[in-house]
Amino acid sequence: PLIPPIFGTDESGWCTEWNPAMSKLTGLKREEVVEKMLLGEVFGTQKKSCCRLKNQEAFVNLGIVLNNAVTSQEAEKVPFGFFTGGGKYVECLLCVSKKLDREGVVTGVFCFLQLASHELQRALHVQRLAERTALKRLKALAYIKREIRNPLSGIMF
Repeated sequence: PLIPPIFGTDESGWCTEWNPAMSKLTGLKREEVVEKMLLGEVFGTQKKSCCRLKNQEAFVNLGIVLNNAVTSQEAEKVPFGFFTGGGKYVECLLCVSKKLDREGVVTGVFCFLQLASHELQRALHVQRLAERTALKRLKALAYIKREIRNPLSGIMF
């Protein structure tokens, strides 16, 4: 329980690491994802992808984050979300850092997922529901305001 979900790639983008915590989170065994392309086959927008991303923008952003990790000096932390093998949507913080050999040559990327606690996830869910309700009420109020602006329309309303 103390080890976070971890996955990794080699310098060509092939998935080389998928730890037990990642298997538990996604429902996908290590054998199902290792030696597949991380972008496209493991994380992608197509239905055949192991872990589907919400849209093309999320796919492009993941590619940019992975590329930045290889070329920059610092590890990067970004919000990340995907659908598991079972269809559950997971929101987390993706921490990406490059993997180096003894000579300092980049050999790939390690990715760690930081998940919110159940209490925080529940609070975020309640917040989203409250925002949707407020938006619906705001639209109804705007409609009423527009209808009563003209006195005749107000009387008919």
